[in-house]
Amino acid sequence: MAGPILVVDDDLFFRQLASDMLSRHGHRVVSVENGTLALEEAARTPFDLVITDVVMPGVDGFALTARLRERDPDQEVILVSHRTDVKGSEMALRSGAADCLAKPVEEADLVLAVDRALERAALRRERTQLRDENIEFARFHNLHQRCLELISQSDLEWLQERIISELSAVCDAQSAALWVLDDRGDLVLRAYRGLLDKQFLAEKMSPEGPLAGRLRDAQPWFARDERSAVLYVPLMVSGEIVGLAQLSDPLAGDFRAEHSRDARVLADFAAVGVKNGRRMMALQRLGLRDRETAAYNLSYFTDYASKEIYKARRYGRTFSLLTFSIDNLPLVRVRQGAADAKKAVRGIIRALSKIIRDSDVIAKASDQEFYLLLPETDFFGAMMFVRRAVAAVREEPEVQDVESRLPLALVGGASTFPKDGEDFDELVHRCRRRMDERRASLQRRLMLDGLPFWDEVDLLLGTPNSPRLPVDERAEPSRRGKVADVLFDELQAEIARELTRDPGTRGLLYVGGPEIRADLPIAAGLESAPPDLSSRIYLLGRRVDLESHPALTPVFLEGDERVSRHEFILWLSESAAYALIQRRGRGATWGFHTSDTAVVDGLISKLQAEYDLQPY
Repeated sequence: MAGPILVVDDDLFFRQLASDMLSRHGHRVVSVENGTLALEEAARTPFDLVITDVVMPGVDGFALTARLRERDPDQEVILVSHRTDVKGSEMALRSGAADCLAKPVEEADLVLAVDRALERAALRRERTQLRDENIEFARFHNLHQRCLELISQSDLEWLQERIISELSAVCDAQSAALWVLDDRGDLVLRAYRGLLDKQFLAEKMSPEGPLAGRLRDAQPWFARDERSAVLYVPLMVSGEIVGLAQLSDPLAGDFRAEHSRDARVLADFAAVGVKNGRRMMALQRLGLRDRETAAYNLSYFTDYASKEIYKARRYGRTFSLLTFSIDNLPLVRVRQGAADAKKAVRGIIRALSKIIRDSDVIAKASDQEFYLLLPETDFFGAMMFVRRAVAAVREEPEVQDVESRLPLALVGGASTFPKDGEDFDELVHRCRRRMDERRASLQRRLMLDGLPFWDEVDLLLGTPNSPRLPVDERAEPSRRGKVADVLFDELQAEIARELTRDPGTRGLLYVGGPEIRADLPIAAGLESAPPDLSSRIYLLGRRVDLESHPALTPVFLEGDERVSRHEFILWLSESAAYALIQRRGRGATWGFHTSDTAVVDGLISKLQAEYDLQPY
C-alpha cells in the first residue's frame, strides 16, 4: 500500500483543492502551510511523495526539496507554481524534482504526475526489498555454511579454534575466548585469540553460582568490561551446557542485536559439533585399546601427546608424562607362568585406570612398560600421582595375588612440559632417567618400602659402628655421620629464603623436633612471606610458644619420645628434594641427609601415615 502524500503550500485554497483531488482517487493526504512544518512532519512520517509550492515564506520549494533529498536521495517531489517558466528551469532540475506543474493545476495533470511518481517510488521499494532479501539470503547462506563446517569435523582441537574464529567473524569481534565443559563439570579455557591477555582470563569457571541463571536461559547476553563491550554466548545441546564463548572488542564499538542472533545460531551448531567430537573421540579410543589391558596403543598415545604439546605451546599450559615399568616381569613369566604375568599387567592397568581422570590417557608401550599423560598437571602433581599410583597398584587384588608369590618391581618416572623438554622424545628420555635414578635409589637398595617411619629413621641414621651406606653413581648422594650443630637451623633459614623468593612453587615441608617455638628459623624466615604460599609447611613437636602463622601449620605431638629425641627436615618440591634427620648426643650430633628423591618421598609418605597427616 502506498504511503501518504504531503502537500505543502502557504495558500489554504490550493492545499484544500489538492487534498480533495487526491482523496477522490484513493490517496491519503497530509497538508501543511510552510517548509519548516513540512520538514518536521517528514521527520516523523515517511512520505512517498511531497507536492510543494515553489514560492513560500521562509523555506521555499527549492530549499525544501534539497533538504528532503539530503535525508532521502530517492524522495519523490512535485513542484507547483504560478510561474510558467519554472518547468525545466535550471533550479528545478538541480533540486531533483520529479515534475513541475503550473497553477491553476488541472485535476487530470495532477493525478497523472502523482501516479507516475508513486509508481517510481513503488518500484524503488521493490528493488530495495529484493536487494535486502538477497543480502539477507547471502548472509544466511554464509552462516549456514559456517554452521555445517562446525558439525562436519570431529577433531576437538580444530573445532575449538574454529568456533571462536567463526563467532568472531559473524559478530565483527576482534577478540574471543572459549571455555568448554570438562569431565569434572568445570568450564575450562580451551582457546582464545585477539587482543586478550591470558592472565586476565579465568582458567576455570563453575557453571553454577553467578553463571547458572544466565546459562539456564540459553540466550546470549551483553556486558561491558573496563575497555570493551562483551557478548557472552552459551553453547547448549538439549538443555545441557557444553561451553561458553566470550566475544569482545567489536569493530563498530558495540554489538548489535543481529550479532546476538547470529551468534546463537552458530553456537547451537558448535555445541552439537563439540558433543559429536567427544563421542567420536570415545569411539576412536575404544578401537585403539589393547585387548588384554584396555590401555591405548602407542600410536594413538603419541598422536594424542603431539596434540597436547601443541596446545601447551599455543596457550602456555603444562602437562606431565609418566612412565611405569614392571622391571621383573620376565622373571614372573619364567617362574610363575604367562598367566600370572598377564594378571599382573591387567591389575596394574586396572589400578591406574581407577585413579586417573577422564582427560588422562594411559597407553601400553611394551609388555612391561606403560605411559600416562596428565593434562594440566605440573611436576609436583606428577610426583604425587606416582606415589598414589604405586599405592593403588599394591592394593589391587590381582596384583596382591601375584605378589603373594613374587613381589613386583614396579618403578615410575615423571617429566613435565616444558620444564623437562619440549617434544615427546625428550620427555620420555627424562622419565626414563628418573626411573633409573629410582632403580639406583637407596630406597630400593635397602628395601625401605615396607618399613614404618621411625624404623626407617633408625636404619638410615645407624650408629658410628654401622656399615657405610651403599653408593651408586646414578643416584643422588646420601650420607650419614657427624653433622654440624648449626646445620638444622641454617637449612631452615635457607628454605625460608627460597620459599619467599618463589612463593608460587608447590611443595611439602615438614620440620620436626622436640619443641615448636616462635624462634625457629623457618617461622622467623617466613614472617615476610605472603600468606598464600603454594607450598604447605608443617611443624611437628611439643607446643611451646608458637603463635598462629598463616604460612605454617603446627602439628602438636605431646609426649612422643621419638620426636623429642630427633630433629628432621623433609622437603619435596617441584625443584628440590632433601631430607635431614639428626639425633643430638652428648658429644656430637649424628645425622643422615640425602637429596635422593625416592628416599625423601618415601619418608614423607610414611610420616603422613604415622601421624595421620593429610597428603598434598
